[in-house]
This record gives sequence, structure tokens and C-alpha cells, in this order.
Amino acid sequence: MHSEDFIKKILDDIDTFNIDDIPNIDLYMDQVTTYLNDKFANTKRHEDDKLMTKTMINNYVKSRLLPSPEKKKYTKDHMMVLVMIYFFKNIISINDVNKLITPLLDSYFHNEEIPLENIINTFLTFAKQCNLTDTILTEYNECREIFKDADVKDKEYLETMGLITMLSYDTFVRKIVIEKLIDSLPDTENTEK
Repeated sequence: MHSEDFIKKILDDIDTFNIDDIPNIDLYMDQVTTYLNDKFANTKRHEDDKLMTKTMINNYVKSRLLPSPEKKKYTKDHMMVLVMIYFFKNIISINDVNKLITPLLDSYFHNEEIPLENIINTFLTFAKQCNLTDTILTEYNECREIFKDADVKDKEYLETMGLITMLSYDTFVRKIVIEKLIDSLPDTENTEK
């Protein structure tokens, strides 16, 4: 099985986002895609993967998942929404992302009294307090113990498979909980009509 350092490196590479890293100037589309693809390059599975493309962003605007740019420029609020979309779209459907963030955008996008940045920072602070590194490393060590005394030639594979199974099951259960929570949210389309 890979070393604990290998797992820590993966987790450290993922945990690099901070709102303060987003430029405080409005950006054109090319700058937006370059920034996002550079910022999250460590989350790519394959080198040629595109994390956020112009087409994706245009589709988010067309579907009203992302407010329209202002004079073809994207503000810091736009960037924060794109980061949220990036995180969510890898776990839940775009329809669920839309249902989840539309009320947030309606209330806080370009809101000077309660800026979207404050809301997102609160989410990020809470997420970082959850300390997934410790949780995943505990599961890693438990998987190493499962086959510790086993007399098999492919022990390393079985340990890795055990960790993948534990993480997959954890993700599966969390995804179900996420979907049920989204389903419990008020339907913004029906309430508006």
C-alpha cells in the first residue's frame, strides 16, 4: 500500500483553496479559465483534463446557474460561484447544484450588506475544521491492520483495495445524504410561480 506520506500529499494538494487567492479585479473569460485550471491543477486525474472550460462557463450563464458577466468581465463573486460549481459538480448533478446555490445567489450575490465572500468563507472555515486528513489517515491505518497478519502475496493490493472500498462506501453514503438534503430544500422554481 502507498505510504502515509503519499496520502497526505494528495490531501495537501487538494486543500489549497482560499478566497483571498481570488484576484480582486474583474477578469475576462480567458483569465477566468486560466486561473481556475491553474488553481485546481492538482485535482486533475489526467494531465490533459480540463477542469473548467469557456463552454462550461457559458452554459452555466445560459442556464442561470451563474449570473451573467458584467461587460464580459467576471467579478470576485462570479469566481466564488464558479469554484462552488466546480466542487459540487463533481459530486452532484448540475440540477442539484442549481437548486442548492440559486437561493444563495438570490440573497448574497453582489450584496454589500452581507457579501457572498463572508458566506463562502464561513463554509470554507467549517469544512477545514472537519479535518478530513485525520479521518482518511485513520481509515488508511485501519486498512493496513486488516491484512497485517495475512499470508498473501498481494497484501499491498488488498490493503489499497480496502482503503478504496472504505472511501468509496463513505462517499456513497455521503452522496445519498447530500441528495436527500437537497431534495428537502424548498423548490425555488415553484415558489416563484
